[in-house]
Amino acid sequence: MAKMDAKAAVDALAAAGLPVSNVAAQDENTDPNNLLGRPGGYVSRASFDVPGGDKDGKLYDIDRGGVVEVFADASAAQARSKYIQDVLKSMQMLGTEYDYLNGGVLVRITGKVKPSVAKPFEAAVAGLKVA
Repeated sequence: MAKMDAKAAVDALAAAGLPVSNVAAQDENTDPNNLLGRPGGYVSRASFDVPGGDKDGKLYDIDRGGVVEVFADASAAQARSKYIQDVLKSMQMLGTEYDYLNGGVLVRITGKVKPSVAKPFEAAVAGLKVA
């Protein structure tokens, strides 16, 4: 079985009944973090809107709801999540986010989303068949 890419992960979350819309896979020209395909970066990325996110936020940005970043392995995904959480804790004016991991798949949901909306993502991410 081939490894799940970011778009397939978002499609699986939608199929699980989660409220995702405006799904867009990023490429090296549309990746706002400039990490796609680069050393230490992710191998695929997709963004989506979630109710409670900023529908007027910048295209492909987590503020609109969420993103999926897929890494070569679980340790790289964990390192990215830890880095993000450490930055957010040290610079609280940047806000918060929910991070859910399954293997090399990191699902990030903006902290602007209510906990009752974000929480179902945790179980859905745990149930992803990431290969």
